[in-house]
Amino acid sequence: MRKPTKILVALAFGGLAVVGGSTALTGTGLTNNAGATQFIGGTVSQAVTGATLSAVNYSFADSTNNAIDEVLLTFASDADGKQVSINFTTTGTAAVFTCTDVEAVTHTSTCTPVAANQLGADGINVTVAA
Repeated sequence: MRKPTKILVALAFGGLAVVGGSTALTGTGLTNNAGATQFIGGTVSQAVTGATLSAVNYSFADSTNNAIDEVLLTFASDADGKQVSINFTTTGTAAVFTCTDVEAVTHTSTCTPVAANQLGADGINVTVAA
């Protein structure tokens, strides 16, 4: 087999792998019946500094799951007793939330709004004090 033919065959197999792989990756895990603490039809990016974050659960003040009125953060035990702060990324106004220190038994911190609920969040940044 000549070199140009080998290259074309390799590219063809590579293209098939990409098509097959992307179909499997986009189709798994999709659901339309997530619980009330989950976002449906969108994504929320999460960035964490200073600890290992195990879970983020959002509570909403409205039936459309748009107005976040509480965030429950669950950490690995490396964050016990530490102070936590969060801020949202959004196309609108970011609400100010305060968080409890990480509880040693449950490894959780609860964050609630100071004044207004967070509307239209597309990301959350979590910082744990050293």
